Amino acid sequence: MKQFIKSVVGYVRISSDSPKDNTSVAEQKKRIYAYCTSQDWKFKEMFVDEAKSGSKIDKRVEYAKMLEFAQDKSNEIDAIIVFQSDRIHRHLKNFLIMIEDDLQPHDIAFISVSESFDTSTQGMLTLQMLGSFAEFERDLINERTRSSRIVTAKSGKYAGGKIPFRYTITDGQFTVIEKKVKLVRQMILMYAEGKSYGYIAIYISSLQKQSGDDSGSSDTTKIGSRTSLCYMLRNRAYIGVLTYDGKKEKNQIQVKAFDSGNRIQAII
Repeated sequence: MKQFIKSVVGYVRISSDSPKDNTSVAEQKKRIYAYCTSQDWKFKEMFVDEAKSGSKIDKRVEYAKMLEFAQDKSNEIDAIIVFQSDRIHRHLKNFLIMIEDDLQPHDIAFISVSESFDTSTQGMLTLQMLGSFAEFERDLINERTRSSRIVTAKSGKYAGGKIPFRYTITDGQFTVIEKKVKLVRQMILMYAEGKSYGYIAIYISSLQKQSGDDSGSSDTTKIGSRTSLCYMLRNRAYIGVLTYDGKKEKNQIQVKAFDSGNRIQAII
């Protein structure tokens, strides 16, 4: 039986997991507004979660607010509309739980603009089939992305992760910031001489203040932490070896990341 829709709320999310695959907040809103206008629906509220992981619902404040608003009978919400289903849930299991537990008991439909999902007109079997195909497509895209990053890492180019302290990325290659890399050399030499992490941090910070390089940048902040110092001083990137071990890929690939002229010749 078709559900009659009059009023809707929208939900938009951009992910912290795969920023390259995201459709911008502005574009998602534009598509949602346009679809509502074409259907002559009353749009009541837009909820936006920016740079939030799709797998961590407890971190998505606006998602919780959206459900609470929609379930409040006084707001008279007939449907929740999104640009694409993975903006609200990436995994089919979580998506179906939301439909069955959070929406159906309140007579709220779910609509995806780009995938033509509409629970007001489609049965659950159809919805599960469409959701399965959408999840399969996302898995294929993720696999292609992983493969591409592995090839990039093997070629010695930057493929993601933390950029070594005092280096930058130029055209996919690691480049030394020569005027600043002296600090790294000095830290390594002090460490080799047996100086403690705390001593090194204080000494380097004092040098930065004297040189006027204590502006609160991310580089400066990294030096102040004992844990960060430990990581930097044991980072093999400073002797020309890049270990690519992304969380998603679970690889152990070591490649030459710098030319011999750019290496800091020290044993760490």
